[in-house]
Amino acid sequence: MVAVSAILDAIDRKDAFVLLETPSDSISWDLTGQQLIRGQDIRSALRFFKRSAISGPPYSENGLYRLAMAFELNGDIESAAGHYVRVANSGSALSRDARRRAVGCFGQLSQWDRIVDLMSSESAAEWVNFHRDVAMLVGIAFGNCGRICRAISWLCIAPQISDRDSDPAKVVSNLLERGANPGSSEDVENLILETAHVLFAEDWLARKVFRWILRYGHQTALESVLASHELIVRSGGKSLGYAAAYHLELKHDQSAIRNAARRALIWHPDDRMGMRAILPNEHEFAQQNAEWLLRWAKVAAILPNVEDHTANDAAIALKFVDQEICLVYLERLADKFKASPRLLYNIASHFNEKSFAETAYPMVRRAILMEPAYAKALSAYSVSNSIMLDPEPGVVAAKRALVCDPSLQSGHTNLAMAYRGLGNLGKAIEAGLRQLEYHPRDAVARMGVAFNQLTIGAIEQGFHNYRSRWAQKNFPSQKRPFPQREWALQKLPPGKKTLIYMEQGMGDELMFSWFLRYADMIVPGQLVVECDPRLIPVFERSFPSIEFRGRDAPVDPRLLADDVLYKLPIGHLPSLFTAELRTLIRERWALAVEPRVAGHGWIVPDADGVAHWKSKVREIASGDRPAIGVAWRSGQITRTRKLQYLAPDELAASLPDNTVAINLQYVFEEEEIEQFESAASPRGITLTTFEGLDLKDDLSDVIDLIAALDAVVTPMTSTAFMGGVLGIPTWVFRTSEFKATWHQLGTPHIPWIPEIKLCFRDPRVGWEDVISRIHDDLLEARGWLLSRRA
Repeated sequence: MVAVSAILDAIDRKDAFVLLETPSDSISWDLTGQQLIRGQDIRSALRFFKRSAISGPPYSENGLYRLAMAFELNGDIESAAGHYVRVANSGSALSRDARRRAVGCFGQLSQWDRIVDLMSSESAAEWVNFHRDVAMLVGIAFGNCGRICRAISWLCIAPQISDRDSDPAKVVSNLLERGANPGSSEDVENLILETAHVLFAEDWLARKVFRWILRYGHQTALESVLASHELIVRSGGKSLGYAAAYHLELKHDQSAIRNAARRALIWHPDDRMGMRAILPNEHEFAQQNAEWLLRWAKVAAILPNVEDHTANDAAIALKFVDQEICLVYLERLADKFKASPRLLYNIASHFNEKSFAETAYPMVRRAILMEPAYAKALSAYSVSNSIMLDPEPGVVAAKRALVCDPSLQSGHTNLAMAYRGLGNLGKAIEAGLRQLEYHPRDAVARMGVAFNQLTIGAIEQGFHNYRSRWAQKNFPSQKRPFPQREWALQKLPPGKKTLIYMEQGMGDELMFSWFLRYADMIVPGQLVVECDPRLIPVFERSFPSIEFRGRDAPVDPRLLADDVLYKLPIGHLPSLFTAELRTLIRERWALAVEPRVAGHGWIVPDADGVAHWKSKVREIASGDRPAIGVAWRSGQITRTRKLQYLAPDELAASLPDNTVAINLQYVFEEEEIEQFESAASPRGITLTTFEGLDLKDDLSDVIDLIAALDAVVTPMTSTAFMGGVLGIPTWVFRTSEFKATWHQLGTPHIPWIPEIKLCFRDPRVGWEDVISRIHDDLLEARGWLLSRRA
């Protein structure tokens, strides 16, 4: 009675009379239970909800739901779960929420099989964002029952799945790593389709799932679903990039890779996997690939909503394609992403490589302003200044970069470049050696050290470091594929040979051929030399005891014969003969102070050819008119090379009046000839280009012509070496910050080619002083040159 009185006290008196008058009215019992809930009398409320459930109609699903809640609140989880299931199966508006609460109750009871029975017909995709706990509990239930694909489908709808340290992510990883079988191919396909919205947005998750699927041999199922239109739609096109990456990783047919990659980039021009798949490697690069890559990069550069990491990939692609149009789009990217220091650095470094430092300079400067301790940007800033011939701020920037990162790749190399620009070769060598302490395989640093050491006369160390030249990217000639061991001056058995192969270019072949005489002294008559075919007749006259073969592809079989025991590139020879070089330097030092030198050449022209050209020259250079061979540039023009060249009218200004200029310029424009003649004609200087003479390919004839001339005036191109190795007085225009070149080996001239007279200018000033100096030298030497002709 006390309990009844308490209940009556808790409810409205009017409601109490209704219950007494109509004890079978389930709604009244339900309303009373709700009042008791509000009064926090859970136990009493449970009784009323029970009475409501057993009373006659009208039957209330809401009341049944509240009864389940009352059971749950009262701690009777088993009963609560059963009543929730009844509501869930009723199809009412409360069905889904009741199903969720039933899952929670079964989870508390660890009744995983009952969760699986309850949720087997439910699609995980329809429960996205419904309640965060459902995905976890249902996923665990399916996992415990061995239905791994269904488990992962449910876990992937958990909102926390994007956090790799979250509980759903850890459960997924555990399921995949413990070796559970995915099940059937249909299960695999359904898993990927159901989780598409999450799977292809989380790279780590997709990789784990795909590897797990492949580990159990479901490759066909994976390929099938990756190619399906339904998956493309569900993933918003993101699956295409993964399809491309999948084909690429398994080394499938290139057409499948390219097709998936192109479709991925149509959906999402910033799809990184699509870009990686379409990116050709070094061995398969072709124009078609380059065109597709260029198209993608252009789109990525133009689209308004591209993220900076995709823009950076586009910049890398444009650098890879390396066409002139790419520079335009790189500048556009730099302008579009002004607040991205790394992208600005990446683009600026490419412009530096192309010697467009004026374009790179503001980009990398902006990157430093945003991130003052960005070591790579500071180092690139140093490079820009060095290229623009302003090395002092380059030194400061390089030092700042090394303070920020002492082991910065190329940091000390760029500092060495700046010091070299200042003419401080000692500091440049010191910086280069420090770079090699951090990065012993840095070929660029080692070659910089080599040239600086040779320039100051440290020839032993310099030529030793010069042996690493082929480790550089884009070295001007390829290492030849000969199988023999390298020669180290061993004596050879009778009838055996050592192969010396030339490298780098025609001028270098002529210059380095001096060292063949040293090698021939060690193994007389036992050398075979591979060289430019155009030079074979020239070398055969000059080195009659040596066998010469033309460089060709495939390799001349003679060079692979059994009697050829050793090999050596010509550029390695100086490192083996530094003692002989020291002797040569001492013997010829006095020649460096002579006003003019001739007659020390070792290349032998054809006597009949020289006689032929002398008669031709006499016809146009009779009397006291000297015949001087001229050239003003080479066929390759880069920013660095351009510093060494001069304009045709400037070259004409260096010649004395009433001179015959013989054109040795093997590649030229008609405008250049007109420019030379316009400056030369008023001063009685005539320019002759011999018709029928191929200045590029008829090298034997060109050698004979130069041997018939009085002098040569040229920048330091192959023409200069042709004049020098023939013993013809040769005046050479040369640009250098410190008025020296490595060929001099620390001496005032080139010891083995003393005929070359180097005339230096600082790169920051014009050629005027050098032009005047060469003009005066030639004017003073006129009589001497004409007497040598006689």
